[in-house]
Amino acid sequence: MTTPSIDAHVRLDAHPTHPSAVTATVTGSHSRVALIALQADGWETVAENTLVLARIDHEEPY
Repeated sequence: MTTPSIDAHVRLDAHPTHPSAVTATVTGSHSRVALIALQADGWETVAENTLVLARIDHEEPY
């Protein structure tokens, strides 16, 4: 028996203005599954199907 695949795609990219942050754009018909998993790991939703994860272990220069 084969396990059905989930149609969810996550594209990771560097945040455009904060070098210590990463953005994730989630697409696909089952994108909600990926969104929930990322949110459970500490990612913050910033727009529909877009999340951000910031590494805050030092101050960024202003």
